[in-house]
Amino acid sequence: MRRYLFLVFLALCCAACTRRRSASEPSLPADKKPFTIYLQPYEDFPQREAEALRASITQALGRVYRGDWSHVEVLPSRPQPPHAYYKPRQRYLASALLCDLTVAGPDAFVIGLTHKDISFNIHNTKNYGIMGLTTRGHFKTIVSDYRAKGDNFLAVIVHEFGHGYYKAPHCTDSTCIMCDYQAHKGKPFVYGLCPAHQYMH
Repeated sequence: MRRYLFLVFLALCCAACTRRRSASEPSLPADKKPFTIYLQPYEDFPQREAEALRASITQALGRVYRGDWSHVEVLPSRPQPPHAYYKPRQRYLASALLCDLTVAGPDAFVIGLTHKDISFNIHNTKNYGIMGLTTRGHFKTIVSDYRAKGDNFLAVIVHEFGHGYYKAPHCTDSTCIMCDYQAHKGKPFVYGLCPAHQYMH
């Protein structure tokens, strides 16, 4: 009987120790959400067109940058903010549209999409027509296919992504996706990287 009570006591002690160890162990972190690219179409850019871009954007980014760009989601369309419209030239101010976009966090990149002509004060010109605008190191961009269609529009997205995600500056190498458009105006976009931008591949 005494031996039986001792074994019961020993079993209870072992169980208590096991419970204490479990309680003191750190809990495993939840699965990290994969890096996600969100397409934000404005009201002039049909939802179906944004959906059709998903696979193309993944493929285009993969042609230049190393990484997993397969997680692309389309957000509900939204109206352009009225203050972004520049009536004298019938353009939308790219900086105002860029400010209108919201970033969910460091694991997300937002691409605003519009068919409208967009502009920015650059090259000593007020409201100069552009194809895209991004603040380096900020995970969002606004792009327009008003001046670039098809594969060239995808190249604009890849170019702007380089500014936002990698903080990449412009270069003057016409064989690089980060080439300043003024340096290769009229030439086809090239899905490549110059030596200075090889760190992105």
